[in-house]
Amino acid sequence: MVKSEWFKTFNLEEPNLPFQTILQSWDTANKPGELSDFSVCTTWGIIGKHLYLLHVYRKRVDYPELKRAVREQADAFQAKVILIEDRASGTQLLQELVHDGVYGAQSYKPTMDKIMRLHSVSSTIENGFVHLPEQAEWLATYLHELVTFPKGKYDDQADSTSQALDWAKQRDFGHTAAIFNALTGERIA
Repeated sequence: MVKSEWFKTFNLEEPNLPFQTILQSWDTANKPGELSDFSVCTTWGIIGKHLYLLHVYRKRVDYPELKRAVREQADAFQAKVILIEDRASGTQLLQELVHDGVYGAQSYKPTMDKIMRLHSVSSTIENGFVHLPEQAEWLATYLHELVTFPKGKYDDQADSTSQALDWAKQRDFGHTAAIFNALTGERIA
């Protein structure tokens, strides 16, 4: 469904990339057990229609640790949007974060199953709009999961990624960038 050669790369150490927003996409697990799924947060910088994967948080955690992790990841990257799938543990997490004043927390309600969701955004990757760092400690695991989906052992990173790409596609940041370019004369993407 997704091929590794479709991804573009960038230098994660490159300073001052002009991100329009920082997006975090959470796929939360129900239990922290050894055989359970992982809770995953992918952090994305968005410039026009281009999405840059800045970090992947992937860990089996209990609910209190998950809630702390959402806050820590949001603070670490100054995320403006924090997408949380509104089902299972995500529903309670979302309600508590909003109650606690984490204003970037937003509900994401998928309209299709996991396979169709990734399929619906795979053209974004194939057309060169998704950039991965040249090097990162989590990169090999991330790429393996994406290219083996849906037949791989885990799908949490694929779910988090498709959720982020779907959200960005619905907002069409490319249109925003075109307006910004026309007003400032700067080239963004």
